[in-house]
Order: sequence, then structure tokens, then C-alpha cells
Amino acid sequence: MDRTYCCRPPLKQSLCTGNSLYSLIYLLMFLDHPGFIQRSLKATQHHHEDHRVTNVDEWKEFWKMFQKDVSNINLLATVLLAGNANFLSITNTRGLSYWPQKLSYVSLVAALGSILMGLAVRNPRIFTAYSPGYFQVMILVLGFPFELFLYSIILFIAALIVHLVINSAMIQIYGAVAIIGLIIVSLIFYWLITEPLDGLQLLPQEFKTCRV
Repeated sequence: MDRTYCCRPPLKQSLCTGNSLYSLIYLLMFLDHPGFIQRSLKATQHHHEDHRVTNVDEWKEFWKMFQKDVSNINLLATVLLAGNANFLSITNTRGLSYWPQKLSYVSLVAALGSILMGLAVRNPRIFTAYSPGYFQVMILVLGFPFELFLYSIILFIAALIVHLVINSAMIQIYGAVAIIGLIIVSLIFYWLITEPLDGLQLLPQEFKTCRV
């Protein structure tokens, strides 16, 4: 039997709920990576009698995915380091008080932090969520490399835009604003018409056939 499921995106439901707004903010501020980790990690945790246990097979699958993501982020952060180094060499004559340089330095440090944190957490270690606090701390730790990388990108873009503003490069500024606006609008539309699939558990009797 084919597995079919009727998608229920936020556009088909009430948009003014706390969960919907929380999910949208997560997507815009963190590209939903902490949410992705939370849903995937939750699928590995099960109740057994009066305590929690970890499904080892599901944990291995989760960790394969996580290691792959961390490797990709480390590679991209290395590229961003090179971009920051080139930008700093171009603006070096302005001195350390130049705001684009300050932003670029912070972006560089955030990229380094993303790489170091990614190297630290990519080794597989078993985890059981004995309490909600354990679970939230694990989400925070595993999501930290991705959040550092995201804000390293944002700071680098901010450094470029400030540099363009200071030098009155209006065409480039308009182009940057248009691209960033298009990205934000696209993310909102993406959030409105999709729903998360990670950790979705369906039994055969719960499958729904959708007709167009």
C-alpha cells in the first residue's frame, strides 16, 4: 500500500496560534535547524514502562544525517573564512575602527566557532532524554554549529552592506536589499505551504489517500 498523506500547512490552518508564530520566527531566525533537530531527535526517544529509552537503530540513522550536515557546514564555514579574509584585505587601509571590518571580524570568529563546535559534536555519543531539560540542552548543543554559521553569514552580509553604504554604491545596495527581501518572502511562502516531515510516524491504518 502506497503511503500517502494530506499535508496540513499553516496556510490551511489558523495563522494566529502561538505554535505557528513560534515556528515562523524559528524559520526566519535559525532556518528551522533547531526545530529539525528537535523533531528528528524526538523520534529516537521512546517510553518504556516508567522511564525513557533510546532506539539505537533510529539513533544511528539520526547521527548519520547529523554528521553529514555538520561536515557540510564545516566546509561552508571554511569557505566563509576565506571570504572574510579577502574582504579584510580589501578594507585593511581603513583601520580597525571601520565598521565593516568590525562586523567582518565577528563573522570570522563565528565561522571559526562553528567549525570548532562542529568538530566537537560530530563524534557519535548515545543520548537518552531523562528529563525535558536534558532534551532542550541537547537541542541547543547540536544546533549551535548551525546557528553560529548562520549568524556568521548574516554578519558578513551586514559588513558588505555597510561598506556599500559608506561608499555610496547605490546600485549594489538596491540589489542587495532586493535579494534579501526576496529570500525572506520566499521563506515565508515556503513555511506557509509546507509542514515538517521529520519524525512523522504513521501506522498503515492511518494513511490517507488524497484526491485532486
